[in-house]
Amino acid sequence: MIRALFALIAALVIGVTVLPADARQDDVTLIRDARIFDATGTPAFRGDVLIRGGTIAQVAPHIRRPRGARVVDAKGRTLIPGLHDLHTHLRSPAYSAPEDMAKAWAAYLVNGVTTVNDYSLSAEMLEPIRAMTSGPDAIWAPHLNLAVRAGVPGGHGTEYGWGDFFTMKAASPRAAHLIMDRALPYRPDVVKVFADGWRYNRGPDLNSMNTETLAAIVSDAHARGTPVVTHTVTLEGAKVAAAAGVDAVVHGIGDRPADREVIDLMRKQGTAYVSTLVVYEPSDVRTISDAEEAVLSSPERAREAARAARGNRVVDAEVSSRWGVLKANLRTMHDAGIPIGVGTDAGISGVYHGSSTIREIGWLVQLGFTPAEALIAATRTSAQIMGQGDDHGTIEVGKRADLVLVDGRPDEDITDLWKVARVWKAGREVPLVQLRARRDDPAMTPLPTVRMPGPILTGARADGRTDLDTLPVDSTDAGNDHSDIAFVHRHGPTGDHPIFSLATFGASAKPFAQLVLPLTKGAVLPADASRFTGIEFTARGAGTYRLRLESYGLNGRDWFRTDFTAGAEEQTIHLPFAAFATSGEAQLDLERLRALRFELTGEPGGRAWLELSDVRFY
Repeated sequence: MIRALFALIAALVIGVTVLPADARQDDVTLIRDARIFDATGTPAFRGDVLIRGGTIAQVAPHIRRPRGARVVDAKGRTLIPGLHDLHTHLRSPAYSAPEDMAKAWAAYLVNGVTTVNDYSLSAEMLEPIRAMTSGPDAIWAPHLNLAVRAGVPGGHGTEYGWGDFFTMKAASPRAAHLIMDRALPYRPDVVKVFADGWRYNRGPDLNSMNTETLAAIVSDAHARGTPVVTHTVTLEGAKVAAAAGVDAVVHGIGDRPADREVIDLMRKQGTAYVSTLVVYEPSDVRTISDAEEAVLSSPERAREAARAARGNRVVDAEVSSRWGVLKANLRTMHDAGIPIGVGTDAGISGVYHGSSTIREIGWLVQLGFTPAEALIAATRTSAQIMGQGDDHGTIEVGKRADLVLVDGRPDEDITDLWKVARVWKAGREVPLVQLRARRDDPAMTPLPTVRMPGPILTGARADGRTDLDTLPVDSTDAGNDHSDIAFVHRHGPTGDHPIFSLATFGASAKPFAQLVLPLTKGAVLPADASRFTGIEFTARGAGTYRLRLESYGLNGRDWFRTDFTAGAEEQTIHLPFAAFATSGEAQLDLERLRALRFELTGEPGGRAWLELSDVRFY
C-alpha cells in the first residue's frame, strides 16, 4: 500500500523541496574520541563509534578510519542514544497555530529526540504519514510510532467531536474484537486506549473501560506484536490496566498514592509507568531557564514572554494536591523498580514539542533519579516499553544509529541535555540548522500536493470508499453529550450508491454533525483543485446545509464555507468557489484543500438528514 501511495504521489505531486532522511548503506561515519554514555548501565567511557549505513558497526577505544569515512571530532562532548517521547500529539502545535506536523517533527530532532509516539491520528492517516517520512524524498522526522486510538462510549478521547473512526469505541470484549479487526489491518505501531474517565475533580467523570474489554484489546494487539498503552490517571484505573496486561500506563496516578496491590500487579504483568509531569506542572512552579528558552521556537518564546508578563495564575488546592500525588507516585514506582519511560503529552497547550521532552527528563532528576537513570529512562527503557529494545535505545553494535552528541556531561549534569550539538537518525546526520529554520518559519511547511481529478464521490464504488480511495468519516460538535451522525451507501436505481446521512443532535446550544469526504488519504496531504471552478453534487434533504472546505494552513474556525438548500426531490447543486467565505482574513488556496465537510444542523435533540451522490469538482 505504501509503495502504491508513493506511485500516486510521484504521478500527481506538484513539486516540493524535501531533505533526504535515509542513510545509504555506503555511508560511513566515524565519531572520534567521544565520551560515550551507552545507556546499558555502564559508566561513560572514552572511545570511538563507527556508523555504517543506518547501523552502529563498531564501538571501541580506537577505531581505524575506513576509507571514505567522514570523521567527526567529538572531543569534549558526550555521545548518548537518541531520546524518546512516548506521549505526543504531533498534529497539535501547543499554541494557537494551524497543524504543521513537519514543524513538530523538526522540533524533536533538533532537541535530540529521535523516536516519538504520536496519539493524534486516525487509522487512515498512518499510511500517508509513513510515505511522507520514508524513502529518498522523505521529509525529516523522528522515527514515528503511529497509534490507533480506542476508547469507551462516553469516555475520554471520544468527547472532542472527531468522530467514531478517530477513536474507536468498545464497551465489551465482543466489541473490542470488532474494533481491533478494523484497526489492526492499518498496521499501527501502538494502540492507545483511553481507559480512564477521571476528570481531575474539575467536572463529572466520564466512563472508564472495564478489565475484560481492555484485556480483549490487549490480546488482539499482542497477537500482532503491537504494544498497548493506556490513558491512566487514577489508582483504580492503573489496577485495571495492569490486570489487563497493557505495556504501559501513561500520565500517572494522580488521585491517590500508589499502593502495594498496583505495584504487585504491574510487576507481575510487566507494565511500565510513563508519567507526563510537564502537562500537569502548576503555573506557580513553572519557570523557563535561559538554556531552555534558547531552544524554543520563535512563537514559543513569544508565548512564554506573554505568560511571564501576565504573571502566574493562582493555583487552587486541587491542582497542588494532584501535583504532589503525581510526584510522589513517580518516586514510588521508581523505588519499586517499575520500568519508567519518558512522555510529555506534547501538543497540549504550553507543552512544546521537543523541548518538553528535555524538561520531563529534568523532572525525573528533580524527583530523585540520578542523571544517568533519567537518561536510561528516556533511551533504553522507553525503547523496551515499545518492544523495540533490540533495535535501538543503546549504543551497541548492531543497534540503529540514533545518536546525539551533547556539549558537556548530561549523565552527570542533566541540564547539559539542553546543549545538543549534533544528531544522527538511523546513521544520517540531521541538518540542525535547516530544521531549526523550518521550525521557526511562520509559513506552512510545503507538503507534496495531490492533483485532483473531477470525481469525488460518484457512487461507482461499492466498498464504501470515495472515487479518490478515501474513507468518509464523521465529525460533530464537542462534549460528552455531542451529536451523532450515521451514514450508509444505499443502492440507487441506476446501480450507483448515494450516501445517506442521518444526524441526531446532542445537547449543545448549536449542535451540528458533519459527513467528511477526505480528498486525500486521511486528509493528510493537500489536494490541488486549482484547475476547477467549484463543486457540484446531487442532493436530497429537508432544509439548509453548509459545506466547509477543510484546508491545510487554516484553523477550523477559518475554513471557507457556503450554505445550500436541498428538498425532497433530487436536484443538482453547483457551488462555485467564489461563493465560499471565511470569517477570517485568509484567502482561499485551492492547492491546499484537504476535505469536504457537509454539515447538518438543527435543534438540540432533533434530527436532520441529507443524501448525496455524484459529488465532483467542475
